[in-house]
Amino acid sequence: MAGISGLAGAHIARAALAQGWRVTGTMRDLSDANKTKPLMAMPGAHERLRLAAADTDHPESFVEALNGADALVIACLPSIRNAPDGRPAAELDYKSGLSHCVAPAQSACCTLIEAAYRSGLSDIVLLSSTASAEPETAPTIKNELWHHSDLESQLRQGKFIAAQKTAMELAATRLAEEHGLRLVILLSGMIVGPGVLPYHQNGHILGRLRNMARKAQPWHHGTPTGSMSMIHPQDLATLCMAALENSKADGRYFAVTNSWSWQQIYDEIAQFVPEVALPEPAPKGTEIAPPTRFDFTRRNSLASMHYDLTDLISGYFLWLDGLSDIKADTTLEPKAASAQANA
Repeated sequence: MAGISGLAGAHIARAALAQGWRVTGTMRDLSDANKTKPLMAMPGAHERLRLAAADTDHPESFVEALNGADALVIACLPSIRNAPDGRPAAELDYKSGLSHCVAPAQSACCTLIEAAYRSGLSDIVLLSSTASAEPETAPTIKNELWHHSDLESQLRQGKFIAAQKTAMELAATRLAEEHGLRLVILLSGMIVGPGVLPYHQNGHILGRLRNMARKAQPWHHGTPTGSMSMIHPQDLATLCMAALENSKADGRYFAVTNSWSWQQIYDEIAQFVPEVALPEPAPKGTEIAPPTRFDFTRRNSLASMHYDLTDLISGYFLWLDGLSDIKADTTLEPKAASAQANA
């Protein structure tokens, strides 16, 4: 498991342990007790979980971690959202975006697949994103085998975060074909649900939800008119385990429960956050795009989804409420809340 301390990685590791697997999980810093202690507290961890230090910047660091492994799950490649100087990806030009955002993700993915090949592994599961399934002309129903994003078009439009996933998949698929590897790519939607480690509350998405609840800090100032594809982390873990265990599984699979309008999403969030943290509704007469539709035939051949939108949202906020290290941060300052609402 490359990237065991992330939200997806930790859930997958926990599911693997629950099914009796022996798991080796990599992370950059084994001295970080905020990550290692909760991981080693998972059921079965003391008997069957080994943590290893590894970093994609140092390919040789994965040699020891992969020794004796049967398969590799790549969950350590989150989106690179800023250049080294702090500039957001959306503000970068073509050359900078390619250099600072896209190339590093592609290189890291190649590093891991080459390391797996040299270690004799033949089965790989790569966590990617539906961002790589956005054709120029939106189809009525998306199919993961037919619909792909155009990398050059994403780069020209400055969509560097999405382009990372497209470039990563293209490179991974090429290497898998060259080396005769079985590669399963899970095209994940936005992952929302309870964390495994307390620090998961600081993630890009979960952190925004936390700030809505604890700081009355809006995520959006106005309700977006589009939709969002989402999945519960435990459903994602279920799909990953099914892909590992089914030797016939190969290629791309949507890892999405469904797509919901942002209004539907905010209707669920509204039950857990102050009203001042909610966005303004879309003006009357605004055209609302219908939620994305997916062909889930391949996904359903792996596993069934168990968590709906209500489960995703409530599961996260109930988990957040149970974290003792943030219970003190429940008193909102009216002025701060007002300022955020009027920003």
